[in-house]
Amino acid sequence: PPKTYNCGGGNRWKKKVKGGKARVVTMIDEANFEVTRSDDNLVGFIAFNRPKRGNAVNLDMWRQLPEIVRQLEKDVKVIVLRGLGKHFCTGIDLDVLNTITTLDGNKVEDALKFRDLVLMMQESITSLERCTVPVIAAVHGCCYGAGIDIITACDIRYSTQDAVFSVKEVDVGLAADLGTLQRLPKIVGDGVARELCLTARDFGGEEARHAHLVTRTFPDHKSLMRGCCDLAHSIANKDEFAVQGTKHILLHARENSTESALNYVAVWNTALLKKEQILRQLAKRKRGGGAKAPKSKL
Repeated sequence: PPKTYNCGGGNRWKKKVKGGKARVVTMIDEANFEVTRSDDNLVGFIAFNRPKRGNAVNLDMWRQLPEIVRQLEKDVKVIVLRGLGKHFCTGIDLDVLNTITTLDGNKVEDALKFRDLVLMMQESITSLERCTVPVIAAVHGCCYGAGIDIITACDIRYSTQDAVFSVKEVDVGLAADLGTLQRLPKIVGDGVARELCLTARDFGGEEARHAHLVTRTFPDHKSLMRGCCDLAHSIANKDEFAVQGTKHILLHARENSTESALNYVAVWNTALLKKEQILRQLAKRKRGGGAKAPKSKL
């Protein structure tokens, strides 16, 4: 994983040690995010950078995240989303909740302000899902409330074994409205999602893995980041158009019938699949870029 520090002279980040993995990257707001790239420029890292507040997401972060994603996806092939400090994300910042509680639901203008606020935060999270490149969530410490909203919009989720998850919204008097209730059932199943959302109970990394919320767990944060980096580079070294197309088709299939999705992928490949892509990948495998496939016995 990249090793960086805030150099303090503008919105830029530099290598912490000689030979480190991070490149200098211009950031939108150094107070909220750390944005870096691997030195081969294949993998981008977005880190929540409010460790003293448990990486709770404030209004500026909701507004900035989509732009960060849009800028980074132009330059890298995979994005890793993580949190600095002890936690991945402890949910929505209390200042945001205080802003919401000042609105008067009996006034039309305040009701519309609340709706616009919720839609803005929903769009912020959806930017991870719409991102053309795969997004990997690296979860450690607490992942509460909005943290669950965020990781369910990612393509792959890894965590430490001692990570703690919770869909906290019912404990603060509201229904989750940023994506968990829509995405979580499609990941863990309807029954498990109902139990987790209605009870707001804590559950650990191993339970998250058994429920398929995360794919793998790791004994500590260091091994988690190593695993995420290995995964990211494994994906980044594959044909980028095949990877991006696979992500797009999977999202389409999730929201449509099997028949519709099969027709869609047929049209997609008819329009976009090029002979050169296949020949390039076959040549790469021949040079040792991929595992040897066993000979067919058919």
